[in-house]
Amino acid sequence: METGIFYAIIAGLFWGTSPVLVKRGLVSSDVSSATLIQQAAIFVTLILFSLWEGSVTQAQVSAVAILVFIATGVVGAYLGRTLFVKSVDQLGASRAQLVNNTSPLVTVLLAALLLGERLTMTVLAGVLLIVSGIFFIPKAESQSTRAPVQRILTLTSIFATICYGLVPVMKKFATDSGGSPMLGALTMHATGLLLLVSFGSLLKIELKWQRVPTASFLCFVCAGVLQAIGSVFTLNALLYAPASVVAPIWNTQPIISFFLARIVLKGIEVVTFRDGIAAALVVIGVLVMRWA
Repeated sequence: METGIFYAIIAGLFWGTSPVLVKRGLVSSDVSSATLIQQAAIFVTLILFSLWEGSVTQAQVSAVAILVFIATGVVGAYLGRTLFVKSVDQLGASRAQLVNNTSPLVTVLLAALLLGERLTMTVLAGVLLIVSGIFFIPKAESQSTRAPVQRILTLTSIFATICYGLVPVMKKFATDSGGSPMLGALTMHATGLLLLVSFGSLLKIELKWQRVPTASFLCFVCAGVLQAIGSVFTLNALLYAPASVVAPIWNTQPIISFFLARIVLKGIEVVTFRDGIAAALVVIGVLVMRWA
């Protein structure tokens, strides 16, 4: 159990840094470039790691696990990631990450229904803390007009959250079926990249050659590398602990996004003290759920 918790914490650190880099890169680029470059960087990183580990040459691979990993790629790497990048553009990195971190609610409920994991009254306390944190997020205001220029929630962020809430349950099922974490991560993100290239237009992802500023390109690539490493750590965490335990822990990442946004995104994104309180409430909520 402790090993799974450790892996989940490491995953949260990597995943909390990634959206801040994406937001930084979006200053001089667009969502389409960010999504495609980040997904390609994830794919290349996982190929290199898989070759180094030898996962690609393993003789015995569970067919059920591979099929579930492919389905997870559709839900998470394609739908979830694309919608999340769009929500970062709409809401900002820290707010988008906070909204996305309500996904443990979906995970805990589905884990109880589909995997037979525990659902206790303590979980309800965690739910209340997380929801209160989300609705504590203030609307950003223009300095000149004091009119709201950002929304608290968007349909895009809600759908991204649902996708990410479903993913840990699917990952847990795949790893319990004998799936290798490294090969699983590669399968998921290869599926996501293939779908982005083939059907990205359905989510308004434009496939066209265009110049991307070097700084933005590096931000997107680094974000992809961090996402890839975090993805492998989440699958390793699920080998040692239930999804309802480790998913809330790696979703404490908004506190990382919050503090990094204050440092890295000065002049780009306004991060207020209320955002910090909201992040703290979300973190406390998921930790309460962890001890449920």
